Amino acid sequence: MILRAEDECREMLVVYGQRLLASGLVQGTWGNLSVRLNEDQMLVTPSGLDYERVKPEDMVVVSIRNLHYDRFGNRPTSEKGLHAGIYRHRPDVGAVIHTHSTYCSVFAAARMPLEVENPRMAEEVGDIIRIADYARPGTNALSRNTIRALGRAKGCIMAHHGMICCGVDLKQTFHICSTIEEAAEQYIESRISD
Repeated sequence: MILRAEDECREMLVVYGQRLLASGLVQGTWGNLSVRLNEDQMLVTPSGLDYERVKPEDMVVVSIRNLHYDRFGNRPTSEKGLHAGIYRHRPDVGAVIHTHSTYCSVFAAARMPLEVENPRMAEEVGDIIRIADYARPGTNALSRNTIRALGRAKGCIMAHHGMICCGVDLKQTFHICSTIEEAAEQYIESRISD
């Protein structure tokens, strides 16, 4: 079981939210992040708050089992069920990041798996980044489809929606997101230059 200090997790969610924004992996309030606090709880980014303005105290503690949270604070991301589903199915996962990055969004729109052609990147994230079947954002169907496509992998692309990655912590998960986005960029750029 993964145990983390809540205060440290709140700070790290702010840091990595800002890194996602600075790197272009998210825009505005799109995308979301979470960390597993313990077997029963996760800490998630709030709904509708810009990553440039969000503070540690804005993060929301949510039950992994039933999605309950304190109704007197901020509302958690609408994708809380997706994050919780990954934590329930993957005890090895300590952090989840969902992005709307530029190049992975091309694959999401085309419903096309990403073939990772760079051997170094493939070693880190796998040879193929699978596509999850389409479902509306925030729905149980999206969670089911994404968990199925993700399997034991480090990331997958959600049809018409974006990318989701998971790892032991936010540092590793951010690296995975960046690597998959770079692999998508390389794939597209190599086809344009041919």
